[in-house]
Amino acid sequence: MRSRRILVVVLALIVGSFIAVQGAENAATSEGTSSEGTRPATTAATKPASPYEGSWLTWPKMTGDWSGARTALADKGITFDIDVTQILQDNAHGGASTKNGVRYSGSGDLTLMLDTGKMGLWPGGMFILNAEPKWGNGINKKVGSLIPVNMDAIKPTADDAYIMTLSEFVYQHVLFDGKLILLGGKLDAARAFDTNVFANNERTQFMNVAFRNNLMLCPFAPYTTFAAGAILSPTDWLTITTAVCDNDGRATTTGFETAFHGDPDHFSVAHEWAFKVKPFGLSGNQRVGFSWSPRDFDHVDPVSPFKELTPALVKLLGWKMVNRIAPYLPYENSDDNVMVYCNFDQYLYTEANDPTQGIGLFGRFGWARQDVNAPAHFYSIGLGGKGVLPDRDKDTMGVGYYFLDLSNNLPSMMHSEQGIEAYYNIELAPWLHISPDLQVIIDPGGTSDKDVSVVAGFRVQMDL
Repeated sequence: MRSRRILVVVLALIVGSFIAVQGAENAATSEGTSSEGTRPATTAATKPASPYEGSWLTWPKMTGDWSGARTALADKGITFDIDVTQILQDNAHGGASTKNGVRYSGSGDLTLMLDTGKMGLWPGGMFILNAEPKWGNGINKKVGSLIPVNMDAIKPTADDAYIMTLSEFVYQHVLFDGKLILLGGKLDAARAFDTNVFANNERTQFMNVAFRNNLMLCPFAPYTTFAAGAILSPTDWLTITTAVCDNDGRATTTGFETAFHGDPDHFSVAHEWAFKVKPFGLSGNQRVGFSWSPRDFDHVDPVSPFKELTPALVKLLGWKMVNRIAPYLPYENSDDNVMVYCNFDQYLYTEANDPTQGIGLFGRFGWARQDVNAPAHFYSIGLGGKGVLPDRDKDTMGVGYYFLDLSNNLPSMMHSEQGIEAYYNIELAPWLHISPDLQVIIDPGGTSDKDVSVVAGFRVQMDL
């Protein structure tokens, strides 16, 4: 009953917001039209209008131009952005538990960018600092899936419900008219690797981690860690990215203690080739890459006789207790680890006057060694689009499917997990978006012990 009430409230919010924004848009249109039904003429000498003129619902940022200070600072190379994301989800069926299955979480991004060229220091440089406050752990534990259904709730960390971190401090330098970019510092590797037009932003696109990045990259590049890399674009259609990162990094620490004082073998190398393609005049991207680390990795299964006893221990003690004692069991290890991946996005149709408005296909695949990685293979595929409904040119949508295949070295009851997600992102204003979301997770946790989980969600995203 609680689930039905929440879904009714969510639907009412969506419908009400849609009616409100349509009314505002119609009013703005009437204000900008003369009594004869035509817009007033402008001359070539007219100064370009500020994006903060006109209706509040047309501003790019909710708090406006700060009496001109925001634009003045940007002209001097100083940009400060704040965005807030709030998510309400309900595990309506199955999973680990539906009891008190409604959860709220939220996060923010406070991003300061300093352009050294505009600041009059030196050309081509950019400092980026990103702080992340987070409140609430979301619904992930109620679902019990291997892949979290709410990525926003596990950043910058899944362990703390209320936290704020300086997650990123990065310097990048552009050379040769953008053909070479050097960057270094503490950063999120997803800024440069495994990007995707339709599935790469948990705040405005899919909520599930499976549609943010390739899961197989996780053991090699933690979320925000010290790294140094280069992005080379020798032609308009080819980009080559290489980086070295500390694979002990954490978002909650500075990173100096592991990057410069940790084990010298605890690093990863990542390399990606990205190709821009345009079959039949439609934009697309193809990406292939790999990551390798020389550190010692424990095998996923313990040595005998514990390996053979694991299924019996699970039946006797349950998964929770086995997971608690697993770190104390003896394991063999391998002296390196490797994974490979590919990724694509391809428009299938676009509007003639806007190449970003249309519908397209996306997909990912990842492979990793089964002896030291619990996930052996990962697949995802789906559709993404913008402006697919009449008169809703700025709305975006997506529907996707993922399959996570687990290592054959794990106990036989652990086999795979798969899921489906669909969302529709409604732009009420350039600074305000709401997104109803629905997810179905099959075999959450990688076993057949839990019933299919059905997760209904609602997201509000604001750029302040």
